Amino acid sequence: MSAAEPQYTPLQQRTIGGHNLIGGLSRVYHCNFYNSYLQMTVLLTQGMGEHQPERLLTDSITVLVQLLKQRGYTVADLLQEFAYCGFGLLQSIDDKTWITPRSHYSEAICIHGKPSKSCYFTTGYLQGLMDKMVVETECKMLGASMDQFVVQDKALQLENYLQRDFELRLDIPKRFAFTGCQQFNTSVDEDQIITQLQTLPLYGKNAPEGNGLIEAFGAVLTNHFADYYNRISYETYSALRQIGIPEEDSKEMFIQAGHICAFNTFGRIMSSPEWYQLIAPMCSSREDWLHAMVAVINVLGWGIYRIEKIVAEKEFIVRVYNSYEGIGYRRIYPPAADRNISFLAMGATLGLIHLLWKVDIRDKPSLTQEFYVQQFNNPNNSYSVEQTHAIAAGDDYDRLVISKFY
Repeated sequence: MSAAEPQYTPLQQRTIGGHNLIGGLSRVYHCNFYNSYLQMTVLLTQGMGEHQPERLLTDSITVLVQLLKQRGYTVADLLQEFAYCGFGLLQSIDDKTWITPRSHYSEAICIHGKPSKSCYFTTGYLQGLMDKMVVETECKMLGASMDQFVVQDKALQLENYLQRDFELRLDIPKRFAFTGCQQFNTSVDEDQIITQLQTLPLYGKNAPEGNGLIEAFGAVLTNHFADYYNRISYETYSALRQIGIPEEDSKEMFIQAGHICAFNTFGRIMSSPEWYQLIAPMCSSREDWLHAMVAVINVLGWGIYRIEKIVAEKEFIVRVYNSYEGIGYRRIYPPAADRNISFLAMGATLGLIHLLWKVDIRDKPSLTQEFYVQQFNNPNNSYSVEQTHAIAAGDDYDRLVISKFY
């Protein structure tokens, strides 16, 4: 740790500019459905050129764990944080053998495809913990009683990919501080929603008190590393483009992950007892539900979302200040030439509009995979999304325009 670098207190989360920081690294809440689909998307690139998706999924978290150790984290801190952030229980059997009796990536990840060893994240986390190569040797998905990992003798030499400085913006406009927003007439109190949600126990507990999972809103959540998502997404997108996959098709794979995230995470939040107890009483229209859900998003660490425009059933415009994708992109890469680059935000905002103006989540539909395919993801009564501004490309914020298909 350099003399200029501060000492970080493990598990001490602070929120700055819409980012939830632990150990100085941005953390974002995402559900098992998003984690599953995104990992599957990355793995689909196996055998494409020199791209190695399994190593990407593994080593991208190793670098971040090593960075935490440089900032003063101990092994005990990292084991506690693994559970606190919802990744499960990580325990050692001997000097070379580790197990996860409960694990997000073994129990909640196998939604698509056949069961297989899939704990790339856990493997990479252990690599950072031990500073050596680790392999997954047994998997609950394949019938083992628990996941098992073995530490190899081979040392690791990985480069920190967070090489660029890019600061969070702190002068974020207040709600409705845009031309034309004065017509928004809502009783939704964003500050109250944020205060209420911050009291919920959205963290996992280590053994023996807990199982290391965050089970809430009918899903299994993680308080994940934003830089991990950014690294695996943008490196995979770049690999797809390099082998000649059309730009639109390459982007759609990741936008779809955000769309699925909205359906499962936002849909379950807006169907939950917590929503109907704390938030729904503020809402009398679909527009109110939109305002309320944006308030919820502003607790997730994704940045600060601001509604710029609503023309019901026609057009919706959302700005995102300090979007975790935009900030993360600038900390890893030079400025982008492309503005349609915040894939999660694009898919999530599109999915949110679909939840309210395509299927109407207020009717409490059953959020099954069949319903997603038959209703939520068909072209009838659908919308499109375009990103006009991007932090990754040098703009002050991300700006997303969701428009009705005609």
